[in-house]
Amino acid sequence: DGFKVFRTFDISQALRDSSYVVFQFRPGSLKGRERDESIPLEYDLIGQETTGVGGFSAALRAFPEIEKYLDLVEKYSNATVVNFTNPSGHITEFALNYLNFTRFIGLCNIPINLIRYIANLTNVEMDDVFLKYYGLNHLTFLERIYIRGRDITDEMMKSISYKPENIPSEFPPWVVETLSLIPNPYLKYYLSTKTMLEKLKNTELRSRQVMKLEKELMEIYKTANEIPPELSKRGGSMYSTAAAYLIRDLSKGSGKVHIINTRNSGSVENIPPDYVLEIPAIVKGGGVFPVSIGRADEFALAYIHTLKMYERLTIEAYLERSKKKALKALLVHPLGPGTEDVRELLDELIEANGFDFLL
Repeated sequence: DGFKVFRTFDISQALRDSSYVVFQFRPGSLKGRERDESIPLEYDLIGQETTGVGGFSAALRAFPEIEKYLDLVEKYSNATVVNFTNPSGHITEFALNYLNFTRFIGLCNIPINLIRYIANLTNVEMDDVFLKYYGLNHLTFLERIYIRGRDITDEMMKSISYKPENIPSEFPPWVVETLSLIPNPYLKYYLSTKTMLEKLKNTELRSRQVMKLEKELMEIYKTANEIPPELSKRGGSMYSTAAAYLIRDLSKGSGKVHIINTRNSGSVENIPPDYVLEIPAIVKGGGVFPVSIGRADEFALAYIHTLKMYERLTIEAYLERSKKKALKALLVHPLGPGTEDVRELLDELIEANGFDFLL
């Protein structure tokens, strides 16, 4: 029935008696992202902010910040935390399964944009769309599409070509036909590694593009009276919408379905219940309740299990201050280094990021 807006740099004041807290920060800032993208390329590995070696470094920078802020949330409120900080799914795994902070929900803008895209294609409202959609954040698979309860997957599979702006080109049609799945656009890095590596080597780093763009946007914002069109080049479309809708439905207990990062809890029956997945969940009574969507495809399972073990090894490397576990995490990742380079690469990451806890 109304709310107060205020600005503060005092975190205790910002958090006190809050019902919801949104985490949206970049540990290490864009310079950290620049290292995440550039260092792997020195070793002929994918350089990307949330995937592969770059995601490994981003997660290790984020964990201590997440611990610190969750301690403060606990101290000053009983708030539910909505997280956009990347790598969002990995951080949600850390918060729910290792810090035991249960009021934590991870969000990504890919699901809400995908639902909007399908709704527009089929001339329905977003609430009319339900997806059998599962996996890890940035490693998800779309298996079935329902409009008002009707399965339209077969007719949609040939026409759908959704992709975010920062991941170039879609999959060839034969890939979708062979898999009978529509992979998350980030799967390009796994399934077309040679192609994507060449593109990354021959394109200006995305972090440097973003640095220039943000500098331009800050100048525009000094006099702008409306959202500038240049903002669309920055990425992150509908992040704020996803958060606002989720908080609205948590508050109202509307029973609507959102695709979020949370514990599986039986949603996907052939995946362990404690895995944090990106899956549909009913939002009701101030909580989230994963929807039962059946079994996951074997192709998807192979990636989900491998990357979940990578996530957990990385978390344990941080919590146990274990360089051995960090090496194991990098070696198990499909986009990580081999035994020839892994120790040299990890040492460079430790030095570049100040990961003193791994020395």
